[in-house]
Amino acid sequence: MARVIVVGGGYAGVWCARRIVRAARPGVVVTLVSDRGHHSFHGWTAEVLTGEVRAEHARVPLVDLLPGVELVGGRVTRIDPERRVVEVATPSGARSLVGDHIVVAPGSRDASCAVPGLAEHAWSLKDTAGVEDLGRHLDEVLAEARYADAATRGRLLTVVVAGGGFTGVEVATAIAQRLRRDARAGDAPRVVLAHSGAQALPSLRPRFDRVADYAVTQAAAAGVEFLPHARLTAVTADGAEFGASGFVAAATVVTAIGQTPVRLEGLEALPRDRTGRLVTDRFLRLGPGLWAGGDGAAVPHPRTGAPCPADALWAIHHGTRIGSNILRELTGRAPRPFRFPGLGQGASLGVGRGIAELYGVPLTGWPAWVARWFFFHVFMPSRRVALAAAVDWVRPHALPREAQRARG
Repeated sequence: MARVIVVGGGYAGVWCARRIVRAARPGVVVTLVSDRGHHSFHGWTAEVLTGEVRAEHARVPLVDLLPGVELVGGRVTRIDPERRVVEVATPSGARSLVGDHIVVAPGSRDASCAVPGLAEHAWSLKDTAGVEDLGRHLDEVLAEARYADAATRGRLLTVVVAGGGFTGVEVATAIAQRLRRDARAGDAPRVVLAHSGAQALPSLRPRFDRVADYAVTQAAAAGVEFLPHARLTAVTADGAEFGASGFVAAATVVTAIGQTPVRLEGLEALPRDRTGRLVTDRFLRLGPGLWAGGDGAAVPHPRTGAPCPADALWAIHHGTRIGSNILRELTGRAPRPFRFPGLGQGASLGVGRGIAELYGVPLTGWPAWVARWFFFHVFMPSRRVALAAAVDWVRPHALPREAQRARG
């Protein structure tokens, strides 16, 4: 009997476990360890905030997603790569899992230690539950603002989003749309998108300046204010500090400044890149019987040799290739190198207002929005939940309202 232990219930871990189990090899046992009982689909973060997609349709219980996989709920405390042992703290006590192959895919978390007060006072977008909590908080802020004095109302109705990448621009726009829709007449919600560079969406520039400029224009039309050259230095209960750019009083601060890899004890001797990701070879190996993928792994790009980007689509392909390579080794065959060249990137600024770069082709407006919508449904891990999410778009209070705005 061969045992595979997968650490992490994110994209890389789920797709790895599914690839192995679906091959139905007799005598192969797959165990997945996760401290959460569900898998979150981050693609619909903005749509959950605006109401186009229900939060329950952006996550899937692991027990439904991974039939045939042994699930262990708990936190990994240590990995012994030599003995191939994974130590897990579970609600019922400590467990030691021994495997023939160990897949390290714990993902990443908010870089909360990088900024004082970020962990205590900022809202995270890392998990669907956090996005739901943020939505409820925005409703509470709007309700409280109705009875507040003018100065307090201004702070209550101000939201700061820190980070000018795809996530920051998309989420700031979604929040602005939600607040503009739900605020009472006479209120003036303010959404400030702060970024450390001169321009938002630096990953698109300069090659796709037209796409980036379109996104900035759409975000501004939704009510987003851009604060360039503003590096977040501290977060308090009253707002966000940006050093030389000053203090912005706000009742809501949302972090989109990036992620940091989850570090697991026992792997300190393994090489890492400058961002702290574990360096793999082109087969996604860390060593004999030890593999890594997802946000916490620096996997060589098949064309450039530089580390692959840390995002969901790359993690999906990491996990699939790891699963295939483990199956090959279990049957005495040589592993195959990672060959996925990338697909592109995209964001939604509202129904019909999308941006995308697919295989180097720039798209804006409806073509970009439809392409993103299609690919996101394709890559949702559950066909049932993907169908439910698709149905959300044709609910009477969702698509017609937003589509009418897009046409206007």
